Amino acid sequence: MERAQGRGFLGPGPVNEHLEHAKGFLAAVDAPSRALDLGSGAGIPGLALALTWAASTWVLLDAGARRAAHLEEAVADLDLGSRVTVVRERAEVAAREDGLRAAFDLVVARSFGPAAVTAECASGFLCVGGLLVVSEPPEDVADRWASPGLASLGLADRGRRGAVRVLEQVEPLSERYPRRVGIPMKRPLW
Repeated sequence: MERAQGRGFLGPGPVNEHLEHAKGFLAAVDAPSRALDLGSGAGIPGLALALTWAASTWVLLDAGARRAAHLEEAVADLDLGSRVTVVRERAEVAAREDGLRAAFDLVVARSFGPAAVTAECASGFLCVGGLLVVSEPPEDVADRWASPGLASLGLADRGRRGAVRVLEQVEPLSERYPRRVGIPMKRPLW
């Protein structure tokens, strides 16, 4: 993580604080079978969770070439190559690929984007019953997830659990979503 911070992939502050924040994901849900870290960046929380949940397989997804190279290096250094894969692609594209669409029982996101963008991009990866766990700001923003937009994605808000929000994929996602690259950010559902 210190190497990632030196490369500008992890925010300021002690690395320990970032790792402590990742523990909020551990406390919120049970260990998954197959999980994806959306916009993995430095690998937090994905790498930390993969190390803790040794029976799960992971995909670390990031569109940036430098971040993906860093993640591949970290996976090799941590000897996680047998169960952690790095995918360099935009979420809107990857969520339509065979083997990735509706294939995960857990998607985690930390600093990916606004709520509507995160929900739309993540929902394509979740199987029905799968959970999206998103890092939340310290102050609770009441209407951040309260929207009919969630229902259009087949998601239901299961509430805040400490520093994270848990959403469940309760219905299959329409083939309409996610929309083309960049559209979720330009025209958010809410």
